[in-house]
Amino acid sequence: MPQIANKENILTKKNERKHEIGVDADNPDVVMEVWIRDITFLDVQKATQTMFHMVDGDIVLDLQGYWSYAFTNWVVKTNPELSTAEMLELSAYAGEQIASLLPKPEEVAEAMQGGFTKANS
Repeated sequence: MPQIANKENILTKKNERKHEIGVDADNPDVVMEVWIRDITFLDVQKATQTMFHMVDGDIVLDLQGYWSYAFTNWVVKTNPELSTAEMLELSAYAGEQIASLLPKPEEVAEAMQGGFTKANS
C-alpha cells in the first residue's frame, strides 16, 4: 500500500487570502481589506455546533451563532484593523460583503456529510 510522500498534501494550507471589498453601497471607492484563512475539518465541526442547537427536543438553526463564529475565526485580519467586537457590529452592507467570502451555512452543513470531499467542492 503506497504511503503519502508529503504530509502537506493532507493538511489544511495555512493560506490567508487577502480580499478587497466595497463597504459603502453608495460609494464603490470606499473599500477595506480582509484576510480569510482556509478552514479545517475541525472548523466545520465547531461551526456546526454554533449553528445548530437542541431546544426542547427540536433542532434550532442559529444563523447569528454561525456568522459570529465565522467572522471571528476565519477572518484573521482587516485593514482598517477591527476588534472582535467591531467585527460583530459591522453595517449590514459591509457584513454582507465579508459573508460572501466565507463558507455559507448550507455549505458547512453539506461538509458535515462529506461535501468537502466531493469533486466540485
